[in-house]
Amino acid sequence: MYKTKDTKVKDLKTVEIQNQEEILVRTKKKLDPLQAFEVIKNESKGFSKADVKAQEADELLYRLLNRDAKSTSGDTSKKKSTVKKELSVEEIRIQERERARAIELLEVEIELELNAKSA
Repeated sequence: MYKTKDTKVKDLKTVEIQNQEEILVRTKKKLDPLQAFEVIKNESKGFSKADVKAQEADELLYRLLNRDAKSTSGDTSKKKSTVKKELSVEEIRIQERERARAIELLEVEIELELNAKSA
């Protein structure tokens, strides 16, 4: 039910928060993963009660913890992901052109049908 139930305190303390300055400006508080974990634990009565808000917060905290684990795997994954993004943008543009051509063909077909009916 709760993904962060077995998370260790030392793991929570080592989480690096990106954009901490922006969080501080918007909420007037820094984001503290340990404090978030404690709130989730308290709201869910020790991870035993199903609470929608606590489960949503648990999911977000879990993603934050796993994001850090993924980012330490190496810089090669970052390079691969940027290549994938560039390819996906190129693929999207190709798809856009294909759709535009299909629309143009449909317009021509409709125009030909209308001309054939009026003749």
